[in-house]
Amino acid sequence: MWRRAAFALSLAAAAAAAALAASSLSAAPVVREQLAPIFPGGPNYGIGCSISHRSNDDPIVFPRQPGRSHNHTFIGNTTVNAWSTPASLRGGETSCSDAGDSSGYWVPSLFVDRQAVLPIAAIVFYVKRSNARPATLPRGLVMIAGNAAARGPQPKSIVGWNCGDVGAEPTFSRVPACGADQMLQLRVTFPNCWNGRTLDSGDHKRHMKYPSRGRCPASHPVALPGLVLVVLYPPVPLGAQVATGHFGAHADFMNGWNVDVLSRIPQETR
Repeated sequence: MWRRAAFALSLAAAAAAAALAASSLSAAPVVREQLAPIFPGGPNYGIGCSISHRSNDDPIVFPRQPGRSHNHTFIGNTTVNAWSTPASLRGGETSCSDAGDSSGYWVPSLFVDRQAVLPIAAIVFYVKRSNARPATLPRGLVMIAGNAAARGPQPKSIVGWNCGDVGAEPTFSRVPACGADQMLQLRVTFPNCWNGRTLDSGDHKRHMKYPSRGRCPASHPVALPGLVLVVLYPPVPLGAQVATGHFGAHADFMNGWNVDVLSRIPQETR
């Protein structure tokens, strides 16, 4: 039987994320203090979240078309549905520890056979990933990281799986069978270079790019805080997969940050 007592540092991180997930804005510095040091990659701001809900809605890919999508597990804003927009999310209830963040984050649900696996918790990291000082996340921004249609391994620098310590670099391209004393982790890294003009694009990706050696390309010159989503699950048997297949892990983001609170994020990640 899987027992939380066996996790040590990983357990402490998951417990911090879960216990503080529904708490007030004043708890956010505690989450940062407990979680940020365990994540590599430079200054970062960590927010612990519990899981909000599951549904077959996707307001980015299939707006105003309820039930059209594969099954998603939602994190953050508790009201996300097919009709959601960044404006409708702002000020809404959230399953994350920072009450200023009413954003929606979602990933394809994980299944063992036909049984959905509920994550233990999730951690949203905002990380400095470029040499330039990051600008504030623009209101209305939406984006997708990873490829839902992938039929082969994706770059693990973008999406991947791991067993063990929270924040460790992904080592698997598909869901591994972790040991009974380990947590399964999905880690998705979003692009953080913005074109400075459009808040979305046809594929929900072209308006964003990843930096190269710490520099944003000339076509996407605006550096934003880098978003890294880590979802923590109990161990699952070999053969488990997300709703989009063995290699189709990805994540969606819809910005619902309170604009006043949002302005502090670059200060945390510079």
